[in-house]
Amino acid sequence: MPGKRSKRNKVQHFYCPYCEHRLWRLGSPKHFLFYLGAAEIKQNVGMSSKSAALLAARGDYLDNNSWIEDFFCRDHGKLWMKITRKDGGKLVSAMATSIDWRQTTRTIMPHSPNPSVSEFTYRMSRQSGVRYYEK
Repeated sequence: MPGKRSKRNKVQHFYCPYCEHRLWRLGSPKHFLFYLGAAEIKQNVGMSSKSAALLAARGDYLDNNSWIEDFFCRDHGKLWMKITRKDGGKLVSAMATSIDWRQTTRTIMPHSPNPSVSEFTYRMSRQSGVRYYEK
């Protein structure tokens, strides 16, 4: 019985929301989402009000079933997708919104520059293919 332990056929593929081509994972870290209040926990995780209130009383709730991850589309380039693990292990993807970015830990919005990087460094990093010297 060859391939009995192989998990290769169980790998789930994700597709671009714009062009329906397959997305490729870039190996970026998973940025898990967290929720502050009982209302947010109840709405996003889907648990009862009582359980959500108990979790909210402990402090921030880190959701291990929802995260933001970096993908690549051959037509649209780099895309940030919100991945959610549903019951049964099935993964569902959607484009990450600005609200999702605010609910992650230690992340910087990808559409705005990093505030700790100088303007000169940011400009130079955008010109990685340009050569200023001649032989």
